[in-house]
Amino acid sequence: MEPSHVIVKALADPERLRLFADIVLADPGASVTELKERHPHAEKALIRLFDAGLVTREDGKVRAAPGAFRAAAAAAREAAPAAPPGTSPEVAQLYSNGRISVMPVNRRTRVALLRDIARRRFEFDRVYTEAEITETLAAEYHDPLQLRRDLIDELLLERTLGGKEYRRREAPPITGT
Repeated sequence: MEPSHVIVKALADPERLRLFADIVLADPGASVTELKERHPHAEKALIRLFDAGLVTREDGKVRAAPGAFRAAAAAAREAAPAAPPGTSPEVAQLYSNGRISVMPVNRRTRVALLRDIARRRFEFDRVYTEAEITETLAAEYHDPLQLRRDLIDELLLERTLGGKEYRRREAPPITGT
């Protein structure tokens, strides 16, 4: 079973969730005896939390194991990556289900995203039609025309005067914000 599902199932029970919250807040941990005093079904709930990797026992104390969440998130990303293959890690967080979910407002981040799209989607020595550009960008974002304008504005794509043909070009370095 997917690690994130194991965690969700372990924390789906309100009693286990309260117990886990108590353990998280009991820095640097709590003894099993202390937990049993505050939670009547702690012993049974602890088994599920241990099995899910959410808690560990060290020096007689039960402690939260935040690494379980990191590991589950990494496994979920591998199983269903948010960003398309080859996407730069610098902009991968802007994707959800393989498409851009957030268009950055910050120019530096937006240009990094546009450069990444140009690198992954368009070859230097090829001429593209307007329809090819639009279709390619529609796979990336819900507004392919805006993406096309942005790629042209940032000098990553250039087009003929009639707007019928496009090709990739290299943009100058970013200056300013």
